[in-house]
Amino acid sequence: MSLTSTCAPIVVTHEDGVRFAAQIRQHRLFVDQPARAGGADAAPTPIELLGASLGSCIAFYVQQYLSARQLPFEGLRVEVQQFSAKDPARIGWFEARVLLPSELPAHHLEMLERVARSCPAHGTLVHGADVDVRLEVPSAVGA
Repeated sequence: MSLTSTCAPIVVTHEDGVRFAAQIRQHRLFVDQPARAGGADAAPTPIELLGASLGSCIAFYVQQYLSARQLPFEGLRVEVQQFSAKDPARIGWFEARVLLPSELPAHHLEMLERVARSCPAHGTLVHGADVDVRLEVPSAVGA
């Protein structure tokens, strides 16, 4: 398996309470928790962003397929439902529904299903990714 970094690191900083900001290139994205979890519900939760990433990745790949073939894509919609699992707490299953704006011949539908499954977010979730977590503590001055 060949690994390369995709771009600059995503930097997450604490804002206030249980709200955080993620700096992604020149974009600033916020996450929060619902009120029942101590947040202000001012932004999606981090785990909800997984579903948003999957849905938007599938939508992009499907739109590109349709556009390249001059097929209609205005009104394309992807709905992602997340189902929880426990031990450990995680998303156990995603259901992604691609709602096409118009009918298409069967051969396009078969290809579109392959295209949707070929997006990198889908591949990452299906095949997994290793995650290294390293703690770094500032060194004491004069130690």
